[in-house]
Amino acid sequence: MISATPIGFQPLQGRRVVLERLAPKHAAFLVQCYKDNEFMDLYRLAQQRNQTEEQIKKRLAKEQAVLPQQMKKIEWVILLNNGEPVGLASLADYKRGHQRAEFLMGILTPKYRNTRMSLEASLLIMDFAFNQIQLNKVIAYTYGYNQYAQQNLVSFGFVQEGFLRQHINSRQGFLDLYINGLLVNDLRENQRLSRFSQKLLGRDITNKPIPPQPLSDEYIMSKKDSIIKMLSS
Repeated sequence: MISATPIGFQPLQGRRVVLERLAPKHAAFLVQCYKDNEFMDLYRLAQQRNQTEEQIKKRLAKEQAVLPQQMKKIEWVILLNNGEPVGLASLADYKRGHQRAEFLMGILTPKYRNTRMSLEASLLIMDFAFNQIQLNKVIAYTYGYNQYAQQNLVSFGFVQEGFLRQHINSRQGFLDLYINGLLVNDLRENQRLSRFSQKLLGRDITNKPIPPQPLSDEYIMSKKDSIIKMLSS
């Protein structure tokens, strides 16, 4: 049987982690995330956090029926291969016409931060962004006080494109904001990401994906009987 799944619905599978699109079954973990103000301030400052588990389930159930491109975002829960949820990730503010989106990722469980696991999750998102939905640019923001995150983004290949002074008003006062960008051409030429992705994912995400080739008339005719049988079953 021939079947097709819309882009963004299938999990992103790595060796150590898997990224699943947020669903009602992840509501309890989201409650944990929303209760951790330090984590949420870094992951998504503007997120509404005073939602109950039941409210979150209802919201996610509605979102499940909508294509990610219609919502202009896709958000994943980061799971270890044993099923334990450890963080959140997202491509937000998706602009189809401009082929860009905002990259967000946060690891709730402290012992898994700044590990190969978190790097692998980032690589899976970059692979999805540039090779599956074919973005031209991914942007990422970091707060001025979070120098570690800013250095990580730059080492990952992002280019610091701006610095906005006292741009965000938060519980901590007015915060500076770094603006960073990664272009598809930057990804294709990044030897460091090439080595990392081959080592951690077993494939090179910097390679341009090969577009599917149409079947030749000769091949179709040679398989005609089996195709008819399959379609009629």
